Amino acid sequence: MTIEINPETERLVQEEIRSGRFHSVDELIAASLTAWREKNLPPVDFSRNVATLEWSQCPVVESIPGKVSGAWLFRGTRMPVSTVFENLEDGMTVDEVMEQFPVTREQINTVLEFAARSLDGPAAHL
Repeated sequence: MTIEINPETERLVQEEIRSGRFHSVDELIAASLTAWREKNLPPVDFSRNVATLEWSQCPVVESIPGKVSGAWLFRGTRMPVSTVFENLEDGMTVDEVMEQFPVTREQINTVLEFAARSLDGPAAHL
């Protein structure tokens, strides 16, 4: 499977895995989310933030009027994008999300990267 991420993110992930601190992308993502929570940063309302992103620019999602009330869904499914964020926020790993829902690692990584770039602001877009 091939997963495309921006070069800077790929470099950072590779550095972390080479350092031996993490052995997989899943482990790195889980640790990052845990660290975020432990810093007692203001809670992120993923459902609100996810809903306000310009998802039409993300290649793995679609919104069709009348299909799941027009929510942003993974293309070709009835699975809302927000479900991934809610479950990761609740402590699931990417692997667990893939076991429970009809999505691939590539789809999850694409929406996570898209959301991260989008939440960083316009200057962060590639």
